[in-house]
Amino acid sequence: MRYSKLFGKTSKTAPGDAVAASHKLLWQGGFIRRFTSGRWGFTPLGMRVWLKIYKVIQDEMDKIGCQQLVVPVLHPLEVWKKTNRDEAFGEEMMVVDDHYGNTFVMGATAEGMMVELVKMFSPSYRDLPLEIYQFSSKFRDDKRPRGGLLRVREFMMKDAYSFCATEKQITKSYRKFYNSYFKIAKKLELPVIPVEADSGAIGGSLSHEFLVEGDFGDQTYFVCDKCGYSANIEKCEFQRETLNPGEKVKPFKIIDQPEWVCTMEDNLKHYKEPLWRYLKNVVYKDKKGKIYIASVRGDQDVNEIKLKRALGIDYLEPAADKDLKKIGTRPGYVHSWGVKGVNYIGDLGLAMVKNYIGGQKEDKTDSFNVNYSRDFKYELLADIVDAKGGDKCLNCKGKLKQRKGIEWGHVFKIDCFYTRPQEGYFVDKDGEKKPLWMGSYGIGIERSMAVIVEVHHDGKGIIWPQSVAPYQYHLIGLDLHDQKVKSRAERVYQNLLNKGVEVLFDDREEISAGEKFADADLIGIPCRLVVSKKTKGKIEIKKRKQKKIQLTSFNQLLFA
Repeated sequence: MRYSKLFGKTSKTAPGDAVAASHKLLWQGGFIRRFTSGRWGFTPLGMRVWLKIYKVIQDEMDKIGCQQLVVPVLHPLEVWKKTNRDEAFGEEMMVVDDHYGNTFVMGATAEGMMVELVKMFSPSYRDLPLEIYQFSSKFRDDKRPRGGLLRVREFMMKDAYSFCATEKQITKSYRKFYNSYFKIAKKLELPVIPVEADSGAIGGSLSHEFLVEGDFGDQTYFVCDKCGYSANIEKCEFQRETLNPGEKVKPFKIIDQPEWVCTMEDNLKHYKEPLWRYLKNVVYKDKKGKIYIASVRGDQDVNEIKLKRALGIDYLEPAADKDLKKIGTRPGYVHSWGVKGVNYIGDLGLAMVKNYIGGQKEDKTDSFNVNYSRDFKYELLADIVDAKGGDKCLNCKGKLKQRKGIEWGHVFKIDCFYTRPQEGYFVDKDGEKKPLWMGSYGIGIERSMAVIVEVHHDGKGIIWPQSVAPYQYHLIGLDLHDQKVKSRAERVYQNLLNKGVEVLFDDREEISAGEKFADADLIGIPCRLVVSKKTKGKIEIKKRKQKKIQLTSFNQLLFA
C-alpha cells in the first residue's frame, strides 16, 4: 500500500480528553476516529489490525473444535425477561421497537439467544458437549465510555458458549476455554493474569477475568504473596481480624455529642480515635424502592457488587435524601438498628471490634461502647466490603497485594442459570429431559487492540506485535526527487509485493526524512526499511523495538 494513497493519515495532536496511551496513539497514528461518545470507526490501517486480532482468536477457537455461527443482533425482549437479564443489565441495555410494535434488545451478550438456538435441535446426550462461537456486534449504553477503545458503547466480541450434560463435563469445557485464552494472549503478546471475578449480569457460579496489569487499568485486583490466590475487588475474600482483642467490653451508654459531628471525618476530628472505632451506615434502595442499610466499620467501604450478591438481587442504587426522609432520618443520622421498614445487613467485620462509637446519632447525643451481638444484631452478616492491600488471604496467612489492571477477556461457568428458565433441555441416556449445563466466554476485538497498544508502545508511538501489525514492513523512500533512488525504491516495493509481503510504502516526495521517520515510529510497524542516496544499492533495515540499524541486500532481507 502506498502511503500517499492511504485513507487516514497521522496527526500531531490527540483529542483533549485522551488520557490513555492507546487512545492518543491510535488516534494520532490514524487508526481510529470517533463518531459519537463510545462509538468508533476504523480506517483501513486500523481495520488491518482489527482483522488480524479477529483471525488470531478465530484460529484458536477452530483449533479447540469450537464451531462458528451467528445469531441476530436484535434479541426479542421476552428472551431476556425469562432470566430477568433485562433487570440485571438495567440502564445499560439498549432497546428498540420495530414498526409492528415488537420490542428488541440490541445484543449486549447472547447467552439467552444461544439457548434458544440450541434447544431448536432437541439435543441428546450424544451431541454433548457442544461448543459454538460467533463474532457479533455488542451494544451497551455505558454511562461513562472512556479511554478510547478501552470502554465503549458498541464493539465486536468473540462470544463462545458450551453446552454440556453434567457439571463434570462443563467444568472440563470451562478449563479448555480458560487454557485457550492463554494461547490467544500469547499470540497477541499480552501478559494476562486470570483472577476470580463476579459473574455480574451474566450470571452463574464461577468466572475468571483475564487482566493485563498496568496503571492504565480500571480494575483493582489482589494477589496473595504466598499461595497465589487472585481475585478482583468485587470478589476478593479476606480474613477479618479482631482489632482490639485486649480491650474489655464496656457498658453501653448514650453520651452528649455536638450536632456538627455527622461524618467519619467529623468523628476523627472530635474523638481522635482510629476510623475502625466508628460504625458507618450506607443506605441503598432497589427498583421497587425497598430500603437496605449496610452497616460496616468506619475504615471500610461497601462494595455494591458484593452487597447485591449477598442480598440476592440484581439492582441497587444509593438512597437519596428523599428516601432517607421517608424512613425518618437524614444524612449523618442513619441508625445502625431500630429503623422500621428497612432491611439491615452487616459486614463480617462488625464482630471484630469492641466498644464502637456511634450507631444511634441524634441532634445532641450518640451511642458509646456499642458491641455487636450484645447491643444490636442482624439476620445477615456477609462479605460486603472492599479488600485492601495488606489484608490477610482467606486461604493462608499470606498478605494480599493490591494491583491495577484492565480486563481483556472473561470466562463464565453459568451452569443452568439460563437453561432452566428457558427450558433448554437435552435428552439423557434414561430418556428424560434435563437442563443443559452451560459456559460463556468473551473477548472484545476493540478492547484487545487498545490493550495491545497500552502494553506495546514507547515515547515515539506504537510497537505492534508481529501477529497483528498492519503491515510487516514500513518502506520509506528518501531523496525521491532523484530518479535513480525513486526507481530503486519502487523496485523494492514491487518485489516485496510480488513475494506476497505486506508492505506500507511511504512514497511521499514533499515530506522530510524526519517526518517520515516520526510517522513510521508512530504507526509502529515491526520493521522499517529505507531506500535513499545514502543506502546506494542496499536497503537500510531497523526493527521498531531496537536502535540498531544495518544495511542489507534485498535477498538477505527476505531471509532475515
